[in-house]
Amino acid sequence: MSMGGVKTSLLVRRWDEDQTRYAIRRLGLDPAARNHQVLPGEFRKMRLDPYSVTLDEDCNMLVQAGWVALLGGIAGTSIVNKFSASFGRIGVGTSSTAAAYADTKLGGDTGGASTTSYYQLVSGAPTIATGSTPPTLTFNATFGTAVANFAWNEFGCDNYTASGVTTQSLANVIMINHGISSQGTKAGGQTWTATVTISFGFPSGSGTVS
Repeated sequence: MSMGGVKTSLLVRRWDEDQTRYAIRRLGLDPAARNHQVLPGEFRKMRLDPYSVTLDEDCNMLVQAGWVALLGGIAGTSIVNKFSASFGRIGVGTSSTAAAYADTKLGGDTGGASTTSYYQLVSGAPTIATGSTPPTLTFNATFGTAVANFAWNEFGCDNYTASGVTTQSLANVIMINHGISSQGTKAGGQTWTATVTISFGFPSGSGTVS
């Protein structure tokens, strides 16, 4: 789904439990720890390729709060916490209900159930590519072994500063996009990463860049 020439893709990379366990041992991490977050670069150094990679193009919308935040950066009131390495999360959830323009949270975000939603702090500052055609904004997050172990049916990005199960009732938190995309079920012990790329172009047609 796209609105106003804005499109979003979701890229998911998956490493299974055996790969993750091997990486944990190689990194000298405590195997008894509850949650391990092995980053993609660390898997690459060990030549451990993901067992599955999927890309879903044009699968979500910018919601109203996202448009207000974007337009406020041009004229009006800017958001309190701009997206950065410290303020930004990718959330995933179990709901497959169609995304709506007025959404402010994931459908699976029921106010505290870790079995239906989880928001992971981004792995670094969002990447802005203004020289690309069209320009893009990209978020990356790594979901460790003990989190988001449920069916991934939806995703969205917000600007909170810590990982957790909810975005409700948090001051100055804005979810900018919401998409529906069935990605299968993450199992305990696995490592999955999510890359969300938002492209800003024009409506499709002759002479456009979208």
